[in-house]
Amino acid sequence: MSPRVGIPGSGSPMLLSGATLEVVGALRPEIHGTTWSSVEEAAQATSALFVREFASALLARVFVLVPFRSLPPAEQAFARELVNGDARLVAGTRVLALLGTAGKEPAWNDRRASRGHLAIPLLDRSFVEGIPMIAALLAELEVDVSRLEAAPIATRRLLGGKNGRFYVAEAASARDGQGRHVIAARDFVESHQIKTVFGMGGAYMDGTLAVAIVFANEVVPAGVVDLFPSLIGNFKMATMELMTKGRIFAPATT
Repeated sequence: MSPRVGIPGSGSPMLLSGATLEVVGALRPEIHGTTWSSVEEAAQATSALFVREFASALLARVFVLVPFRSLPPAEQAFARELVNGDARLVAGTRVLALLGTAGKEPAWNDRRASRGHLAIPLLDRSFVEGIPMIAALLAELEVDVSRLEAAPIATRRLLGGKNGRFYVAEAASARDGQGRHVIAARDFVESHQIKTVFGMGGAYMDGTLAVAIVFANEVVPAGVVDLFPSLIGNFKMATMELMTKGRIFAPATT
Protein backbone atom coordinates (compact mmCIF):
# COMPACT_ATOMS: atom_id res chain seq x y z
CA MET A 1 0.00 0.00 0.00
CA SER A 2 1.60 3.26 -1.10
CA PRO A 3 0.78 6.76 0.16
CA ARG A 4 -2.05 8.51 -1.59
CA VAL A 5 -1.22 11.87 -3.03
CA GLY A 6 -3.73 14.15 -1.36
CA ILE A 7 -3.93 17.36 0.57
CA PRO A 8 -5.71 18.05 3.86
CA GLY A 9 -9.37 18.83 3.32
CA SER A 10 -9.42 17.23 -0.13
CA GLY A 11 -11.28 14.13 1.04
CA SER A 12 -8.39 11.97 -0.13
CA PRO A 13 -6.50 10.70 2.94
CA MET A 14 -2.87 9.68 2.66
CA LEU A 15 -0.55 7.59 4.77
CA LEU A 16 1.31 9.29 7.59
CA SER A 17 4.58 8.11 6.07
CA GLY A 18 3.84 10.24 3.01
CA ALA A 19 3.51 13.49 4.97
CA THR A 20 5.64 16.44 3.91
CA LEU A 21 6.22 19.95 5.21
CA GLU A 22 3.58 21.14 2.75
CA VAL A 23 1.04 18.61 4.04
CA VAL A 24 1.69 19.47 7.68
CA GLY A 25 1.56 23.17 6.86
CA ALA A 26 -1.87 22.73 5.29
CA LEU A 27 -3.15 21.33 8.59
CA ARG A 28 -2.31 24.45 10.58
CA PRO A 29 -5.36 26.56 9.63
CA GLU A 30 -7.59 23.65 10.66
CA ILE A 31 -6.26 24.07 14.20
CA HIS A 32 -5.56 27.75 14.76
CA GLY A 33 -7.86 29.18 12.14
CA THR A 34 -11.01 28.41 14.11
CA THR A 35 -12.56 30.07 17.16
CA TRP A 36 -13.06 27.40 19.82
CA SER A 37 -15.39 27.56 22.81
CA SER A 38 -13.20 25.33 24.99
CA VAL A 39 -9.84 23.59 24.93
CA GLU A 40 -11.78 20.32 24.81
CA GLU A 41 -13.53 21.36 21.60
CA ALA A 42 -10.19 22.20 19.98
CA ALA A 43 -8.66 18.93 21.23
CA GLN A 44 -11.49 16.88 19.77
CA ALA A 45 -11.18 18.62 16.41
CA THR A 46 -7.40 18.17 16.40
CA SER A 47 -7.73 14.44 17.14
CA ALA A 48 -10.33 14.07 14.38
CA LEU A 49 -8.09 15.94 11.96
CA PHE A 50 -5.38 13.28 12.14
CA VAL A 51 -7.80 10.42 11.64
CA ARG A 52 -9.64 12.14 8.80
CA GLU A 53 -6.57 13.19 6.83
CA PHE A 54 -4.34 10.16 7.32
CA ALA A 55 -5.52 6.67 6.41
CA SER A 56 -2.97 5.00 8.70
CA ALA A 57 -3.87 7.03 11.82
CA LEU A 58 -6.12 4.55 13.60
CA LEU A 59 -6.41 6.52 16.82
CA ALA A 60 -5.41 10.04 17.84
CA ARG A 61 -5.75 11.62 21.27
CA VAL A 62 -5.04 14.94 22.94
CA PHE A 63 -4.32 15.27 26.67
CA VAL A 64 -3.57 18.14 29.02
CA LEU A 65 -1.79 17.81 32.34
CA VAL A 66 -3.81 19.75 34.90
CA PRO A 67 -4.28 19.76 38.69
CA PHE A 68 -6.92 17.39 40.05
CA ARG A 69 -8.93 20.34 41.36
CA SER A 70 -9.39 21.58 37.76
CA LEU A 71 -11.29 18.46 36.70
CA PRO A 72 -15.10 18.34 36.43
CA PRO A 73 -16.85 16.05 38.96
CA ALA A 74 -17.13 13.08 36.60
CA GLU A 75 -13.43 13.15 35.78
CA GLN A 76 -12.54 13.52 39.46
CA ALA A 77 -14.63 10.45 40.27
CA PHE A 78 -12.95 8.50 37.45
CA ALA A 79 -9.50 9.46 38.72
CA ARG A 80 -10.33 8.44 42.30
CA GLU A 81 -11.61 5.07 41.13
CA LEU A 82 -8.61 4.51 38.86
CA VAL A 83 -6.22 4.77 41.82
CA ASN A 84 -8.58 3.06 44.26
CA GLY A 85 -8.91 6.16 46.42
CA ASP A 86 -5.15 6.46 47.00
CA ALA A 87 -4.51 9.14 49.63
CA ARG A 88 -1.79 10.65 47.44
CA LEU A 89 -4.51 11.99 45.14
CA VAL A 90 -5.02 15.54 46.41
CA ALA A 91 -6.17 18.85 44.94
CA GLY A 92 -2.80 19.68 43.42
CA THR A 93 -2.03 16.24 41.99
CA ARG A 94 -1.28 16.45 38.28
CA VAL A 95 -3.74 14.50 36.15
CA LEU A 96 -3.31 13.60 32.50
CA ALA A 97 -6.80 14.45 31.28
CA LEU A 98 -8.11 13.15 27.96
CA LEU A 99 -9.68 16.08 26.12
CA GLY A 100 -9.94 14.75 22.59
CA THR A 101 -10.11 11.33 20.95
CA ALA A 102 -10.86 10.13 17.44
CA GLY A 103 -10.39 6.79 15.74
CA LYS A 104 -11.59 4.16 13.33
CA GLU A 105 -13.66 2.41 16.02
CA PRO A 106 -16.89 4.17 17.13
CA ALA A 107 -16.00 3.91 20.83
CA TRP A 108 -12.76 5.80 20.21
CA ASN A 109 -14.64 8.97 19.29
CA ASP A 110 -16.07 9.77 22.71
CA ARG A 111 -13.56 10.62 25.42
CA ARG A 112 -16.07 9.82 28.16
CA ALA A 113 -16.24 6.25 26.88
CA SER A 114 -12.56 5.68 27.71
CA ARG A 115 -12.22 2.90 30.26
CA GLY A 116 -8.68 3.65 31.36
CA HIS A 117 -7.49 7.01 30.09
CA LEU A 118 -10.13 9.65 30.84
CA ALA A 119 -8.16 11.03 33.77
CA ILE A 120 -4.85 9.48 34.82
CA PRO A 121 -3.49 10.84 38.12
CA LEU A 122 0.31 11.04 38.19
CA LEU A 123 0.60 10.47 41.92
CA ASP A 124 4.38 10.54 42.16
CA ARG A 125 7.51 9.40 40.36
CA SER A 126 7.14 5.73 41.30
CA PHE A 127 3.53 5.69 40.10
CA VAL A 128 4.47 7.26 36.75
CA GLU A 129 7.33 4.81 36.26
CA GLY A 130 4.80 2.01 36.65
CA ILE A 131 3.07 3.08 33.42
CA PRO A 132 5.62 2.43 30.64
CA MET A 133 4.11 4.57 27.88
CA ILE A 134 3.42 7.57 30.11
CA ALA A 135 6.88 7.29 31.65
CA ALA A 136 8.50 7.16 28.20
CA LEU A 137 6.36 10.03 26.93
CA LEU A 138 7.26 12.36 29.80
CA ALA A 139 10.91 11.33 29.62
CA GLU A 140 11.14 12.19 25.93
CA LEU A 141 9.44 15.52 26.62
CA GLU A 142 12.03 16.06 29.37
CA VAL A 143 9.43 16.53 32.10
CA ASP A 144 10.94 16.05 35.56
CA VAL A 145 8.57 13.51 37.13
CA SER A 146 10.21 14.04 40.52
CA ARG A 147 8.66 17.52 40.57
CA LEU A 148 5.12 16.81 39.42
CA GLU A 149 3.70 18.92 42.24
CA ALA A 150 5.63 22.00 41.14
CA ALA A 151 4.20 24.75 38.99
CA PRO A 152 5.19 24.94 36.25
CA ILE A 153 6.33 21.35 35.82
CA ALA A 154 7.50 21.51 32.23
CA THR A 155 11.14 21.90 31.33
CA ARG A 156 12.65 25.21 30.30
CA ARG A 157 12.94 23.81 26.78
CA LEU A 158 9.18 23.43 26.49
CA LEU A 159 8.44 26.64 28.36
CA GLY A 160 10.67 28.45 25.89
CA GLY A 161 8.11 27.86 23.16
CA LYS A 162 9.73 24.78 21.67
CA ASN A 163 7.89 21.51 21.30
CA GLY A 164 9.02 17.95 21.92
CA ARG A 165 8.16 14.64 20.37
CA PHE A 166 7.59 11.07 21.51
CA TYR A 167 8.42 8.20 19.15
CA VAL A 168 7.98 4.44 19.29
CA ALA A 169 8.99 3.11 15.87
CA GLU A 170 7.83 -0.48 16.44
CA ALA A 171 5.06 -0.79 19.01
CA ALA A 172 5.12 -4.59 18.88
CA SER A 173 8.73 -4.90 20.01
CA ALA A 174 9.78 -1.65 21.74
CA ARG A 175 10.76 -2.16 25.37
CA ASP A 176 11.91 0.19 28.11
CA GLY A 177 14.96 -0.07 30.34
CA GLN A 178 13.16 -2.55 32.56
CA GLY A 179 12.34 -4.86 29.68
CA ARG A 180 8.64 -3.94 29.61
CA HIS A 181 6.72 -3.23 26.42
CA VAL A 182 6.50 0.55 26.05
CA ILE A 183 3.00 0.14 24.61
CA ALA A 184 1.64 -2.16 27.28
CA ALA A 185 -1.83 -2.73 25.77
CA ARG A 186 -0.79 -5.84 23.86
CA ASP A 187 -4.31 -6.81 22.76
CA PHE A 188 -4.76 -3.35 21.24
CA VAL A 189 -1.39 -3.48 19.46
CA GLU A 190 -1.96 -6.96 18.07
CA SER A 191 -5.62 -6.77 17.11
CA HIS A 192 -5.23 -3.44 15.33
CA GLN A 193 -1.73 -4.10 13.97
CA ILE A 194 -0.33 -0.97 15.55
CA LYS A 195 3.16 -0.28 14.20
CA THR A 196 4.31 3.22 15.14
CA VAL A 197 3.14 5.39 18.01
CA PHE A 198 4.24 9.00 18.14
CA GLY A 199 3.33 12.14 19.99
CA MET A 200 4.05 15.82 20.30
CA GLY A 201 4.01 17.98 23.39
CA GLY A 202 4.44 21.56 24.48
CA ALA A 203 3.70 23.82 27.41
CA TYR A 204 1.57 26.91 27.79
CA MET A 205 3.11 29.94 29.48
CA ASP A 206 1.84 28.78 32.87
CA GLY A 207 3.50 25.39 32.44
CA THR A 208 0.38 23.38 31.61
CA LEU A 209 1.45 20.57 29.30
CA ALA A 210 -0.51 19.64 26.16
CA VAL A 211 0.20 16.36 24.38
CA ALA A 212 -1.14 14.71 21.22
CA ILE A 213 -0.56 11.00 20.57
CA VAL A 214 -1.15 9.11 17.31
CA PHE A 215 -1.34 5.32 16.87
CA ALA A 216 -0.58 4.20 13.31
CA ASN A 217 -0.90 0.86 11.52
CA GLU A 218 2.24 1.51 9.49
CA VAL A 219 5.87 2.23 10.33
CA VAL A 220 6.34 5.99 10.21
CA PRO A 221 9.99 7.07 9.82
CA ALA A 222 11.49 9.32 12.49
CA GLY A 223 12.15 12.03 9.91
CA VAL A 224 8.45 12.22 9.09
CA VAL A 225 7.44 12.21 12.77
CA ASP A 226 9.73 15.21 13.26
CA LEU A 227 7.48 17.23 10.95
CA PHE A 228 4.51 17.09 13.31
CA PRO A 229 5.50 18.56 16.72
CA SER A 230 5.03 22.14 15.54
CA LEU A 231 1.29 21.42 15.29
CA ILE A 232 1.06 21.35 19.08
CA GLY A 233 2.32 24.91 18.93
CA ASN A 234 -0.63 25.81 16.73
CA PHE A 235 -2.92 24.07 19.18
CA LYS A 236 -1.49 26.06 22.09
CA MET A 237 -1.83 29.35 20.21
CA ALA A 238 -5.44 28.55 19.35
CA THR A 239 -6.34 27.71 22.94
CA MET A 240 -4.05 29.92 25.04
CA GLU A 241 -6.76 32.41 25.97
CA LEU A 242 -9.20 29.61 26.78
CA MET A 243 -6.63 28.02 29.07
CA THR A 244 -6.01 31.33 30.81
CA LYS A 245 -9.75 31.76 31.38
CA GLY A 246 -10.12 28.21 32.69
CA ARG A 247 -12.34 27.17 29.81
CA ILE A 248 -10.70 23.76 29.53
CA PHE A 249 -13.67 21.41 29.51
CA ALA A 250 -16.80 21.80 27.43
CA PRO A 251 -19.98 22.42 29.45
CA ALA A 252 -21.66 19.21 30.53
CA THR A 253 -24.67 18.20 28.44
CA THR A 254 -27.74 16.44 29.74
